[in-house]
Amino acid sequence: MTTLPSYDRLHRFFLLSGLWVALQVTTFNTASQYAGVALALWTLATTLTYAFFYLLPALLGGYLARWLLAWRGSVRVERIVLPVVLVGMTGLTQALLFADRVIYGMYGFHINGFVADLVFTPGGIDSLGASLGTQMTAALIVCALLAVQAATYAWVMRRSPAPRPLPRGLRAHWLLLALLCLTVSERVAYGYSSVVNYQPILFASQHYPFYLPLSMRKLAARVGIEEGAEASAGVHIKAGQLNYPQQPLRIEPPARPMNIVWLVAESLRYDMLDPAIMPRLWDFSQQSLRLEQHFSGGNTTQMGVFSMFYGLYANYWFPMLDARRTPLLMDVLQQQNYQFNLRTSQRFTYPAFDKTIFGGMKPADMHSHFAGVPAWQRDVENIDELLKFVDRRDSAKPFMGYMFFESTHANYDFPPDGVIAKPYVEDFNYLTADFSGQIGKIKNRYINAAHHVDKQIGRVVAHLREKGLLDNTIVIVLGDHGEEFMERGRWGHSAEFNRFQTSTPGVLWVPGNKPRVISGISSHLDIPATLLPLLGVRNPPADYSLGQNLLAPDFHRDYAVAGDWNRIAYLGEKLKVAFPVNASGAVRDEITDGDDRPIGDRAQATREIRPAMVEMMHNLKRFSSPRG
Repeated sequence: MTTLPSYDRLHRFFLLSGLWVALQVTTFNTASQYAGVALALWTLATTLTYAFFYLLPALLGGYLARWLLAWRGSVRVERIVLPVVLVGMTGLTQALLFADRVIYGMYGFHINGFVADLVFTPGGIDSLGASLGTQMTAALIVCALLAVQAATYAWVMRRSPAPRPLPRGLRAHWLLLALLCLTVSERVAYGYSSVVNYQPILFASQHYPFYLPLSMRKLAARVGIEEGAEASAGVHIKAGQLNYPQQPLRIEPPARPMNIVWLVAESLRYDMLDPAIMPRLWDFSQQSLRLEQHFSGGNTTQMGVFSMFYGLYANYWFPMLDARRTPLLMDVLQQQNYQFNLRTSQRFTYPAFDKTIFGGMKPADMHSHFAGVPAWQRDVENIDELLKFVDRRDSAKPFMGYMFFESTHANYDFPPDGVIAKPYVEDFNYLTADFSGQIGKIKNRYINAAHHVDKQIGRVVAHLREKGLLDNTIVIVLGDHGEEFMERGRWGHSAEFNRFQTSTPGVLWVPGNKPRVISGISSHLDIPATLLPLLGVRNPPADYSLGQNLLAPDFHRDYAVAGDWNRIAYLGEKLKVAFPVNASGAVRDEITDGDDRPIGDRAQATREIRPAMVEMMHNLKRFSSPRG
């Protein structure tokens, strides 16, 4: 005797589950999507059809499980397996949608390759710095979503009274036909919008996870529909073999090579270099080269740190990772017999710097301290060990020390005696925090964390000076990227390319160089082009980098370039423009003025920077050649 529910009950379960999912999907929408009749109808059709699209794996899994159990199952197995499959798969769908909504609300992008890399790479989840409260809240929400699905299953599958047949209009075949009609209508509306560049629908489509675009350009051309301006935006780069460097390096090693101490702080944005917040770094910057308008090569740690070591656009991360190609800068340091002490208060495995930047390093030279104590304490202990290395090294050989500070990563960690900004949030939960109402107190946490990092940087500089090493040691201080506190509508980083998320302090101490300030645009990409000549590399920077030598008397940049998982951005004095690279689906773009405010005439802005865009597209292919 089977205990399997009838297919009619199964239909009811998935119909109700689809409505639960549709309710979640509506939370991705904005009020502007209902401002006009056409857009409102498209939004309604897309919300309903995508709700069942997201539920499709659970639908297929559920019906397949029922068929298999009817074929080979037993009563005991049926009672356990089918409820677990149905509730588990629909609950997982709900949980993933909720997670995507949180990610999209905070960062402006959906679950994508970057998020998958974060989840599945060792150390990725740890790098988020989520508090115990956040983790517990997330667990409770997932349990609640599973409970909703379990209650739905129990209500639909109850033994008595027997459910009445579904109304004729809600029978499975009619529902499928209705969904098919809605899907076709939504597809045609989007396809037409992509041809004529009807932006309300194109922008609204970006709110839906895994939205699948439809191109109708060939068909539109045949029937005489004229293509709208900007409808062909985006860059597609064919995969190629690395051509890095373009020419073999010509090196004349210096007779007295200088040591290098490289200090990078997580999420340290440009305006933290302030006498009240970071007084030690500020004082040191007055003796050094200070970069007032300095930009990271990306809005994430992965792209920011990559760009400062390779001197290339962030989009080169992918071929470098595939080829396990280390940066020339690190290659040259190894060839010149440098000693290394590389430290991080996170991990080297996320992002995969152990396979890229530090891929050629000995494991004994790499020290990650990522657990056990608060981030501020990990930073202190790492600096303790770095200074011990400086004292114990072989003084006959040059050395490189690298430190990645974690205190300034959310949720912004600092010791009790490091408070300079009050009031601050004692602890905040990513899932329940009122970012708009508490953002000032959250930012005060960040300021306190930056002040703590400043103290550790000061310890390094003071130690080098005390030991008589500062006259023969290059010191670099940077942020990997910036951090926004709702100045342009978002909190955190990795979402936009505005100055708050991409601009960092830049302090470069090079013995023998007079203090000065570069007030114009500079970039992480300029670091290798500055350091390699000091190591005796005689090639022009164009052979190995997309940067320029910051120490050159004629240094000047018209614009900087930053990238993320599938976009690249022009960052100029008057305009900032982002466009997709090898992107599929709806990808957010940005066109703002120099103050990161949206502008009206997007086409005119694109025309103004067209020469720079052509140069950027050329540079995207410069260090790779087509595969033959």
